[in-house]
Amino acid sequence: MNAIERNTNFTRFTAGPVRYFKFLGILLQQPEMPHSKYQRLLTVVTIALMFLHQIGYILEPGRTFAEQSAAAGLLNYTTVSGGKILFLVYNRRLLLSNHCQLAALYPSAAVERHYKLEHYLRIYAHVQTLLYNFFKYILIVYITYPIVQSFYDLWSSGVYSYIMPTLFWYPVPLEQSLFVYIVYLLFACFCSFCAGLIILSADLCLFSSVSQLMLHLDLLAQRIKELQPAEEGSLSALKAIIEYHQKILTIAKDVNSIFAPSILFSLASSSFILCFSAYQLLDDVSFIFALKVFLLLGYEMKQVVITCYYGDKLMDSSANLFTAVYAHNWTDGSPVYKRLVLFMLVRTYRPIALKVAGISDVSLITLKQVLSTAYQIFTVLKTT
Repeated sequence: MNAIERNTNFTRFTAGPVRYFKFLGILLQQPEMPHSKYQRLLTVVTIALMFLHQIGYILEPGRTFAEQSAAAGLLNYTTVSGGKILFLVYNRRLLLSNHCQLAALYPSAAVERHYKLEHYLRIYAHVQTLLYNFFKYILIVYITYPIVQSFYDLWSSGVYSYIMPTLFWYPVPLEQSLFVYIVYLLFACFCSFCAGLIILSADLCLFSSVSQLMLHLDLLAQRIKELQPAEEGSLSALKAIIEYHQKILTIAKDVNSIFAPSILFSLASSSFILCFSAYQLLDDVSFIFALKVFLLLGYEMKQVVITCYYGDKLMDSSANLFTAVYAHNWTDGSPVYKRLVLFMLVRTYRPIALKVAGISDVSLITLKQVLSTAYQIFTVLKTT
């Protein structure tokens, strides 16, 4: 079986992140193209300018609290994308190394079929489709709504309203220059696209990596259950499993090193984005505006829910491996075999988990904490 056939499903796992990262200037294959560093620079500068323009809008004199709250929600979104891209650029070599390790370790198609591991790819494919569709429709709504609304105002009242896709501070009033309006409109659209693509690509890469870790842990658990410790060759098979497990531990450590800052930005900002978005619905708003807010709420909720779901499932898969090691008939093995089993029990006792800043494990309990914090902030805003 050739390498292309062996890695077909691995390619399906990684095709989305590889394609999106390439646009941002982060390549998951060697050699790096000369123009990639300019793409990375353009992406970082774009997000930085977006951040500064949103800060300027909030600090501009005369803004109401409602306007500042709406801008703060979008600013949190920009902060998340900015934090993600900075740490991804910083860890791009480790990201490439991790990608290559996962590719080398991915099982053959025959092994996948034999151990019934295809469902990990199916679940990930559904998640990828969901995230991509959210990204696509939110981008369409947020970019086209201001333009359509401005033309509708022109048709109904004779005055073009110059509504923009995001809340920016503008050094020159948009009404004074058509050229400035078009430039800032294109700039706002490009900023929104870049911010959304950064979050999409980072999340997909994380979920793809975690899905593959779960696949490998499941494969190891099934292979351990097949061991017959009393038979000849079981000792060498156990040694191979321990070596395999060590590779998984190394990859899991790298995944946490790469994505821990990204997870921290996502979870820390989610509470603010959720409450600021919900706060906007307290006013008398149009149907289209409410639709925009609900889309953003849904987008943020799915990001938190899926991240916590994968964190919880990764811990379950790791715990299942410990159970498999303990439950198989290892007492029938030789003294050397028993020592190796005890060694592996120690290694698998502490489950592999996604970490928030290297401290707290990500699980469904984390989801409860995020929603609780969002509600508390929302209550405070409602009373102001």
